Amino acid sequence: MKINVLGTEYSIIEANESNDATLIGKDGYCDTSIKACVIDEMSDTSPSAKKNLPEYKKSVTRHEIIHAFLFESGLDVCSWANNEEMVDWLAIQFPKMQKAFEQANCL
Repeated sequence: MKINVLGTEYSIIEANESNDATLIGKDGYCDTSIKACVIDEMSDTSPSAKKNLPEYKKSVTRHEIIHAFLFESGLDVCSWANNEEMVDWLAIQFPKMQKAFEQANCL
């Protein structure tokens, strides 16, 4: 899948640890050098896996896309934009923010 991030085309790629070693210990990452957000397939069905993997996967995808937007905005060096907690907050809260914006008819 391709998306437009501030005029730059990024690929959204699903992979797993066996075909992408960078995913080892991660659920996703944004590689700005190749303009790609790589998301773990999340096919784990073990008892320790998250119970709602589809929703969690959406959150991870949002998280990595936010990294892409921040990078393309020039906020990749010495910035709050590298704070994973802030990026996670945006990724988790964005659907709620979108709903509020839609309710306020301000999109």
